[in-house]
This record gives sequence, structure tokens and C-alpha cells, in this order.
Amino acid sequence: MIKLQRTLRGRLTYWYCGALTVFLALFGPALYLLVRHHLAHHHDFGLRAESAKVLQILAEHEDCLNLTEQQQESLNGIGRLMVIHEVGGLRQPFFKSAELASHPLAAALAQRVSEIPAVASFETFEQDGNLWRVISVPYSSHVGRKGVIRLMVEMGDIQEILQTLRISLFWLTGLGIGLSWAGGYWISGKALRPIHDLADRAQKINAGNLGERLPHPGVDSEIGRLVETLNRAFARLDEAFATMRRFTADASHELRNPLATLQNSIEVALEKPRSQEEHARILASLGEETSRLRMLVNDLLLLARADAGAVKLQKGPVRLDQVVEDQVSAFLSQAEERTIILQYTPSQPIVVAGDERWLHQLLGNLLENALKFTPSGGSVVVSLDKDDGGIRLSVADTGPGIPPEDLTRIFNRFYRGDPARSHGSIPGTGLGLSIASWIAKMHEGELRAENRPGGGAVLVLQIPSQ
Repeated sequence: MIKLQRTLRGRLTYWYCGALTVFLALFGPALYLLVRHHLAHHHDFGLRAESAKVLQILAEHEDCLNLTEQQQESLNGIGRLMVIHEVGGLRQPFFKSAELASHPLAAALAQRVSEIPAVASFETFEQDGNLWRVISVPYSSHVGRKGVIRLMVEMGDIQEILQTLRISLFWLTGLGIGLSWAGGYWISGKALRPIHDLADRAQKINAGNLGERLPHPGVDSEIGRLVETLNRAFARLDEAFATMRRFTADASHELRNPLATLQNSIEVALEKPRSQEEHARILASLGEETSRLRMLVNDLLLLARADAGAVKLQKGPVRLDQVVEDQVSAFLSQAEERTIILQYTPSQPIVVAGDERWLHQLLGNLLENALKFTPSGGSVVVSLDKDDGGIRLSVADTGPGIPPEDLTRIFNRFYRGDPARSHGSIPGTGLGLSIASWIAKMHEGELRAENRPGGGAVLVLQIPSQ
């Protein structure tokens, strides 16, 4: 039973059975009260109509103490009837219909008259196990004599009917609860069967067959929407696994090259005795490869931590114009060594809400990328201004530009475009633009690539102003 309560099928059965139980608990008594009220008042309309006839007969003469033969005949024709009248200050019956005179209820009716009612009223009397419905109607003769008219009718086997109804409702309620339990369990099982089938098929999908999809039922229903949601989730997982596999393969490739170079350099150094100058040259090569390897590992660790959500930005007011000036100054020497003109016109103070450290790295990655693909004698222009969309920072170079199909793919990790674009000797890991794009997103901004009309590429950062 406890296990059943933990399942969705069991909970649906309990809810269905509980709802029907509450309904029957309210419906049964309500039905019983309605039937009892209907049976109790079934004769009231007829009694009111007959009492109106009696009043009309009594009103034919000024006083009704001594009824005429015609009046008595008319009253006897109505049926069970008793007229109670004030005589000498006592309320005594002065007329009993022939049908009522021999009935045992006549004496009881006479004895129960305690006062003249102000308006017509109904009572129910029980006599020898039988129920009788009685109407009492006050009247006053033309001479002012006051009295009460009583008419009665047997109500039939109401008690037996109500008893039968009570027993029937009791057993029907129990039967309904039992059937609701069985029916609810069966219906919920039938309704949840497609979900169980989907769960079984979904369990068979793993990292090795993420390309498989669940079959769609072909109807616009909850199950159909669930299948669509699960298939979209599997598609995202498939894409994530594919990205991870590509990332792992690219990272392995990038790590293999410097490691192979390191190994070769060490083997060459140990191959035979060498001069101090040769050892110095080999050590310098080892240092360059170690530096490249360190940069690559640092970038990989950064992206891994970013994917895991472990990198938290410390945002605050940042002078973005000052960040741009600092980074441009830091790259001036590299640009001069390659005879590249690095231009930046200082702008008005521009403040953004961000992390100054990461904004420095973002701009540094953009400048490094621009210098890497700009040939000697070219130029890199940095601009910073405000527009309707917020703050716009652009880094434009005079390199070969970016093929249109690569404009959105250059931010992918380890993405390699046309080798002809690379004209520089500045080392890189192939992750700089990926890191820059991540930093832009962390600042609620967007980094996109464009081509200059006259040739060259433009990387544009659009972020909201403070």
C-alpha cells in the first residue's frame, strides 16, 4: 500500500477515489433530504386547494355554527375533514366529515388543537405507524365567529420508502467507492501506459545512441508535448556531447603538438654532447613551447570552469574607456615590432557595470586576434562610443577578412578558418575569441564579427550602459 502511494498511478487512484467519495458523501445525504422533503410536502398543494373549497362553503351563510344540509353534503364530499369552532369559549369540533368520524385520528386531531393559528400551517402526525399530513387554516364567519379548519391525508409508506432509500444509498456508496478504486486504478494505468513505454524507450538511449528519438504519437496531446520536449532535450544532449567530443579531440590535438615539440627538443638535447650555445637555443625553444602549453592549459581550465558555472564576476562601475586605453598601450610595442599601426582616439568617460579584470582580458583577446591576422604595414583601429543600443566597442583590422560562412563560427572553440588568414607570428591557442564571447555574455552583451567594406574584419562588442 505504501509503495502504491508513491507511484503516480497510485496517487491518481487515491485522488479519483477520494474525489468520488467526497461527492457521494455530499450527494447521498442531499438526495435523501430532497426526497424526504418532496414526500413530506407532496400533498400540501392539494390540501391548500381543498381548504380553499371549505372556506368557500362556510362563507355561504353568515354563521356556520349550524350547517345546512347542503353545506354538510358539500363538506362530506371533500373527504377527511374536521372543523373546530369556538363554542362557549371552548374550542370544540362542531363538524366531522363522515370519512373522518370513524377514523382513530379524529380524537387526536381534536385534542391537539391548542390555539388558532394566525396563518395556514402544516403538521405531520404519526398514528399507529402511519404518517398523516394535516393543514390547519384559520377562518372567521361573517358574524365574527373564529375557528380553524383541519384537513388531513395519509402520506403512505414514507418511512419504508426512506428506509429503503437509506439502505440503498449506503450500499450504492460503498459499491461506488469500490468501483471507483478499481476503475480509477485501471483507467490511470491505461492513461499512464504511454508514459511507461516512453520511459522504457528513453532508458535505452545513452551516450552511444543519442541520435535516436522517441516516436511521436501523432496527436496534439500531453504525451505528444512530452515526447517533443524529451526529443528536444536529447537533441541538446547530442549536440553537447558532440561539442564535448570535438572539444576533447581539438584539445588533444593542440596539446599533442607542444608536447611532441618538447619531447623532440629534449631528445635532441640528450642525443649527444652539445655546446653551451646549442643548449641555450634548445632551452629557449623549450621555454616557448612551455609558455604556449601553459597558455593553452589555462584557457582550457578557464572554459571548463565557465561551463561548470564556477567563474563568478565581481561587477561594479568600470571606466571602459580607461580599459581600452590601457590595453591599446599594452599592445603598442607588439604592433610597432610588426610595423602595424594601432590607432585609438580617446573618447569621453564611459562607465559600464562589469568586472574590470575580465573586460581587460576581453579587449586583450580582441587586439591579439586583430594583430595576429593583420599583415605588416596594415592597421588596427579601435573605437568606443555610445549609441541607441548601449555601448559599442569595435576592433577593425586590415587583414584578409572573414568568409561569410565563418562569421558566426569563429567564436567556436578551436575553430580553424582559412589558413591564408594567418600572417602573423604571435602565438595563440585558438580559444581567445571563445573566451571573449563568453565574457561578453557574462556582461549581458554580444560579440559579433563583421567584414569591412574595404577589406578586413571587424569584431564588435555591444553591451548595455550603466
